[in-house]
Amino acid sequence: MSLAVRPMRPEDAEAVAHMVRGLAEHIGTDFVPALTGDRLREASDLIDVVVADDGGRLIGACLGLMTFSTWRGAPGLYVVDLFVLPEARGRNVGLDLLRCSARRFAARGARFIKLEVDETNTGAERFYARLGFAKKQEDRLHILEQDKFMEFAGGQS
Repeated sequence: MSLAVRPMRPEDAEAVAHMVRGLAEHIGTDFVPALTGDRLREASDLIDVVVADDGGRLIGACLGLMTFSTWRGAPGLYVVDLFVLPEARGRNVGLDLLRCSARRFAARGARFIKLEVDETNTGAERFYARLGFAKKQEDRLHILEQDKFMEFAGGQS
């Protein structure tokens, strides 16, 4: 195995988008992610992507954003998606991807990592627990989806 964890190149974007769709399949959701290679390339100023390249074949990806915690008074890494192809699991690829992303964000001042795990993804729950992540039961995710967001943003104050 000649595994290299490296920043995504523009030509990798479609494969990364395919892996994000694979993550949705893995957790068994009917929701199909709208991410495409073009959208990922267009968002390159917002999102940092590292990939696991196994001899020219992408087998995993970690997509992260810089965030800021007012409670911590510090910037951090928000992991949007972390995915490793099923046949590549058990080889520390996810760990290597997450660690590479953490190093890249630490160099930019990040002091913590925050992420969400689908409640059906027990493998991810175990993975993050082994790494020392604390599950915050008191936090609840709230989302205003696109149509409702546009309606809200266009409304009167």
